[in-house]
This record gives sequence, C-alpha cells and structure tokens, in this order.
Amino acid sequence: MRVVIFTTSAEMGENGRIAEEIKNLGYESVFYDLSEFEYSIVDGKVNVEGVEVRSDDVVIPRAIFSSLHAICTFTLSLRKEGIKVFDNNLLVHKYSINKLSDFIKLAKANIPVPESYHLHSYEKFESIAGKLGFPFIIKLTRTGKGSGIYKIDNLNELKEFIEIRENEGIEAKRYLLQKFVDYKYDLRVLIIGEKIFCMQRIPKENEFRANFSLGGSVEVFDLSKDDEGLARRAMEAVNLEIAGVDLLIGKDDRRFILEVNHTPGMLGMEKATGLNITKIYLEYALSHAR
Repeated sequence: MRVVIFTTSAEMGENGRIAEEIKNLGYESVFYDLSEFEYSIVDGKVNVEGVEVRSDDVVIPRAIFSSLHAICTFTLSLRKEGIKVFDNNLLVHKYSINKLSDFIKLAKANIPVPESYHLHSYEKFESIAGKLGFPFIIKLTRTGKGSGIYKIDNLNELKEFIEIRENEGIEAKRYLLQKFVDYKYDLRVLIIGEKIFCMQRIPKENEFRANFSLGGSVEVFDLSKDDEGLARRAMEAVNLEIAGVDLLIGKDDRRFILEVNHTPGMLGMEKATGLNITKIYLEYALSHAR
C-alpha cells in the first residue's frame, strides 16, 4: 500500500518525519507538492499534472494553503471513486487556517476566547485600540506557526503599522485585533482521536510569541482534567478529529483558547514528550481513512 500525501507546504519539517514513519509501518510514501496546482480535462477525464493515485492508495491532504477549493474538489472526487482519504474534515471546511470562522464557532460554543475585532477599515483601528488597551495583538487571519502576529505597544506603533500596510496595499480585513493576554502558561494541546498530549511553550528572550517553530523551548505539561475538557470542547466546536489547541492560562488563572490548528505540528510535541507522535498520528489517519 502507498500513503499519498497532498500538500502545498513541501518545506514543512513534519514531512520528513511522516515519510520516515510511513516506511517504519511497512508502507511506501509518495508526496505530491500541489503548490502550483495544474490540471487538464481531456475527453471528460480530469488529470492533475504530475499526480498518479492508485486504487489501493490512502490519500492524506495535509497543510493545503493554496488552490484550496480546487484541491478539495479533486480529493473529494477521489473519495467518490472509492479511494480512501483521511482529510481531518478539510473537505467539509475547505480551509486549513481561517481564524475568523473558527473564532465564531468557538464563541458560539461558549468557549472562552480573547476579546476580538475584525474590521474592514483601518480608520476604525484606533478606536478599537482604545477599547482593547495597549498592548494588544494584531494577527493575520490566515497564517500559522506564529507568523503574521504583531504586538502593538502604543499609538505610534499602531499608526506606523497602518501606514506600512496601506502603502503596501494590504486590506484591513486581512487582520484580527485581539486583547493581549498576560499569560502564566502558553500551552499547545495536541488531540489525536481519544489521545491527548500537552506541552508548555516558552518564548525565547525578547520574543512574546512562544511557538516552537520560532525558536521557543518546550517541555511536557501536566494538563488538568478541566483543561483537557476545555481543549476537547474547542476541537469539537471547530469539528476536527485531530487538532492542536492553543490554550493560554493567564496570570489571573483565566483560560483562553487562542487557536484550534487544523494541521498541528508534531516535532515540538515529540521533543517535549519523548513520544513517537508522528506514528500515533499516522496510525489514526490510516485507520480512519474513508
């Protein structure tokens, strides 16, 4: 059997680990980089450039960040042809990162999230800053691994931020404004089916973001049953089977869900726990492909 990975992020470090563990499980791995998705239709048959999928393959779309709707449509057609696919509900959501949609789902499910605003005009940013107070966070709605997140400490920084984006032609609606949480613990909770793992993320010096991918350090964290329940409720609200839930515990002990990651990284959790998280992920994906 072959395990076929569709991705538009061939550079992700997890890909090497996934290939290694597929081999250890006794299967062949094939990675297709669909970042430049091209297809043809000849005599009614859809052909994707450079892609061959066999009837006994298992397809896992992972980290699809471009040509999303076209790739989802193609992958859904494979499933309809009888090819097994594990998509972590990608084919339902048709997005890998959409903080706006996820925050609405979380808030409607009574999951605690930081006070947040999504606006279509930079002219409104200053008044919202008055409500949030300084510092506050501005983040892109469609990025992950800590990129596109800015801590705004004062009004001058906000004006400079706006001026740069307006000069670059970047629309205000691409950003989410969010209250800064002065946290005690920044936690990543990884949920794979019924299994749950947790690590504390510790930012490097002079960095407010604690992401492992940005050089932060990690260590295993003993999550309480209440916090396990909160993380699982967040995953269920977003409707995923596998999720990386970012949980902040404030210095006042209040809990906030910052994000539910649809394509969570595994390398940091492996380092923190010493467990073969990639194998656990693959075993779940292969057994739940349909």
